[in-house]
Amino acid sequence: MLPIAERRFTVRGREVTHWFVDSPRVACVIPILPDGRILLERQYRAALDSWILELPAGKADPGEELEACARRELEEETGYRARSLRELFWFWPAPGYSNEEIHLFVARDLERGERNLDPGEELEVEPLTLEAFLAAVEAGRIHDGKTLLAAAHLRLHGLPG
Repeated sequence: MLPIAERRFTVRGREVTHWFVDSPRVACVIPILPDGRILLERQYRAALDSWILELPAGKADPGEELEACARRELEEETGYRARSLRELFWFWPAPGYSNEEIHLFVARDLERGERNLDPGEELEVEPLTLEAFLAAVEAGRIHDGKTLLAAAHLRLHGLPG
């Protein structure tokens, strides 16, 4: 469980207390296969009691660099390793109640590794062309924020080289 933190500060001469979710940083990966398809996951999310379509992602362990986290999560969840990994950007998904940062990476030159799901993790890998990925967004089949933001980036800029 993520801890709830308290921060006290002064705004315009007024003392304010704010409670927020203290979250580790997260690495999210856009894995691109040699044929250009993007590896997404259909994952069961207990908080929603639903299966959702999303990009591979996970929390960094204490002291773990984000690139190492992205590489670890990619292989654990999809069974692929990236020879090329590059950070695109990072964002705060919910700054009103959490300090979580999500760092978006693109992974290329993928090679088969070994899948190693965390206990309780239920997911299926689903490769989609960029067109099918964007069509899934347009059809309302994707609701995950990090995946939607990645799709918007890909719609604007295309597949990164």
